[in-house]
Amino acid sequence: MTLGGCRLCGAEAELRESHILPAFLYKWMKDTSVTGRIRLGVSPNRRVQDGLKRRWLCANCEARFSKWESAFAARIFHPYSSRVSARFDYDSFLIRFCTSVSWRVLLFHQDEGYCAHLPEDVISRTEEAAEKWRAVLLERSADPNPFEQHLLPLEAIESHNVPEVPRNINRYLVRAIDMDVVYGRSSSFLYSKLGRFIILGFLQLNNPGHWQGTKVEAAGGFIEPKKYTLPADFVDYLFHKAKRLAELNSQISSAQRKKIEEAFRRNRDRIAKSDDFYALSHDVRLFGKAVFQRKSDETSESEQ
Repeated sequence: MTLGGCRLCGAEAELRESHILPAFLYKWMKDTSVTGRIRLGVSPNRRVQDGLKRRWLCANCEARFSKWESAFAARIFHPYSSRVSARFDYDSFLIRFCTSVSWRVLLFHQDEGYCAHLPEDVISRTEEAAEKWRAVLLERSADPNPFEQHLLPLEAIESHNVPEVPRNINRYLVRAIDMDVVYGRSSSFLYSKLGRFIILGFLQLNNPGHWQGTKVEAAGGFIEPKKYTLPADFVDYLFHKAKRLAELNSQISSAQRKKIEEAFRRNRDRIAKSDDFYALSHDVRLFGKAVFQRKSDETSESEQ
């Protein structure tokens, strides 16, 4: 038993072990992979069963998050990821779900010291955002503005006309789990990648016109096929993240590669139906045999 102050409501209570990124995400990755196992990009030589957890929340606050996560998983995440529907309506659960993810990712980066390199004005914004997001999560406020939440649904790329596209781009876009804190001259945000969805919790947004179609409205709205406007440097950032994942996966040892190959042979009946195969096949369509070159082995963190 761990007693302490809940990081959300402040109550002294038994603290529950909570996921930083939602638990349903890791279950989905295992269920839709070839082998039912996952390797996270930061430790590609070790198979894991679950994601990062921290004892931050009391039972009541954990229940708040669970309610919003369940709504997002059932109403948006699973139907979209299974490609059974493309248009989804949402109400206030979505702004609170996205805020809960951004708040946890921010808290993790603060606790681990990953915000120490940020400029002083950005650090100040993280503290302001954390308090505003807490108010939303405690349902004392309906809207996180000016610290907006944006949601970007993703799908495999069929074609492209830009240079330097990573050869694992579809596996990154469709399958990867990732999180980061990002700052720049025009925008700063918490980045959370949940399979086919990216959540951005903005700390600073100087040019809202550069992000069209992604904002989560507090009162509700629709997620549907439409044209999204994104800044060019964000696309470059996604390419960078995909390349970084490829670099990490290139560090998989020979012994672990043999285990992966054996696992694939044991699960041949699952390969064609897996989401891993779906993402890989789209990369093969774009890049051909170059996808399999070992020196830039760009396999997704979820494929093993």
